[in-house]
Amino acid sequence: FGSSHLVRSHSSLARIAPALCAMAPRSAPRSRAVAPGLLVLAALAASLVYLGSLGPAYSVKGAWQGQPSTLKDTVKGDFGSVMEGLEPKVSFPPIAYHREGVALSVEDGRLNADYTAKLDGDTLLQLRMNDEQEWRASLRGEDASLRVRGQGADLDSLSWEAAQSSSVEDVGDVKVEFNSDKEYNLTVVREMLARIAGAELDAKVRATNAGVTGRLGARRELPGGVEASYSVENPVGVYDLASSTHRGRLSAAVAGGEAVLQVEGDASSQAYEGSYARDLQGGRAGVRLSHRDGALGYNVSYARDFDGVLDGDAGVHIGIDEAGVYGKVTASREVGQGLGADYEASARFETGEERRLQLQHALKLSNKLGYAQLAHGSGEAPRLRVGYEFN
Repeated sequence: FGSSHLVRSHSSLARIAPALCAMAPRSAPRSRAVAPGLLVLAALAASLVYLGSLGPAYSVKGAWQGQPSTLKDTVKGDFGSVMEGLEPKVSFPPIAYHREGVALSVEDGRLNADYTAKLDGDTLLQLRMNDEQEWRASLRGEDASLRVRGQGADLDSLSWEAAQSSSVEDVGDVKVEFNSDKEYNLTVVREMLARIAGAELDAKVRATNAGVTGRLGARRELPGGVEASYSVENPVGVYDLASSTHRGRLSAAVAGGEAVLQVEGDASSQAYEGSYARDLQGGRAGVRLSHRDGALGYNVSYARDFDGVLDGDAGVHIGIDEAGVYGKVTASREVGQGLGADYEASARFETGEERRLQLQHALKLSNKLGYAQLAHGSGEAPRLRVGYEFN
């Protein structure tokens, strides 16, 4: 496998590499202009109505956030703080022209030129250059790929990555990756290594510049619908069994739900977790108990959506964990004339030494052109956020 397979890998890559030679992209100057203010916003809105019928539309948006008391300044004629946030931010649409493997496009204000060609039955050449002299090229075949990046004709900026994949009989799925920084990854995966006493074994080995890591796994169906799995894996370059990570998992269907027990750790520390979840009264109930780093954790929760039950969409999520009691309520509905209302409230009562209550709630009104949101939380001043977006 070792020498003969790598020879085949390099010969396959060598077959497609010459097509990436002699690339010397040219740059095109790029200019930007930014014009803030209400007059420009009105002009943009008028032009977008016209351009919308010609093709992809622009997206224009802006937002301001602050304390409601700030709006007192607008009554006195001072619009500065508000208008700075509401200045329009324009997102230009992607525009592209394609013909016989050649493409010109504008994305995020940048001009790109693309060329695509099929060299043979399974090898595709792709080249992209932009107006900042950045270029990248790739050759992709059925089992091999080569990617090259650069900046103009500067050879010092040149970088490349190559990969080769194959399936080797009696070995497994093999993938080798290497790059211009002399980094490499050699990965061998065997999904079905063997079957012993009803258990299916799998394995994965990965070799890198830092060393080798390997994982051996086993899984088996037990009586009563119980599924069991186990794996052991060493850190990269560490070959001490005591440092390897062991993972075990048991799962089973119990009383209409699923119970799971998981164990993970090495010779120095272990973590345990047990959980159970099932559907209950139109919602989802769950309980979790864990022990990690010497600390006990737990969580009991229930969540339910009331979509279709109430007038509008609504949901509730309540629970208790090692830090305290928590809950969250969400609701939304149409209030007429294209106006929608969204409300969200959350609360947490910490049961530790401080025993404090934290509340957060927000109300948002919105339509197709803009929105206004008022939010308030424990120990915070109310916050008002207004914004718009149209295309």
